[in-house]
Amino acid sequence: MTPETYISSFDLNQITTKRASLTFEEAIAVWLMRWNGDTIQIIAARFGTNQGRVADVLTEKEHAGSKAAAFSLRSG
Repeated sequence: MTPETYISSFDLNQITTKRASLTFEEAIAVWLMRWNGDTIQIIAARFGTNQGRVADVLTEKEHAGSKAAAFSLRSG
């Protein structure tokens, strides 16, 4: 069995989007998803980025103000 055949024997999720970074608008969505109970791993997978980029948002290292914007959006 070749490595390709072995790997293809599993039901893997398709990765349709890959991002090296997140926009401010995506950072707002990260906050909303986190508050909704999604884990960092799931958020990263859904955005097609790595967990570090999501953590940068959630620790407010990147996209300052996105938490406040998400809170405002959430509060209606």
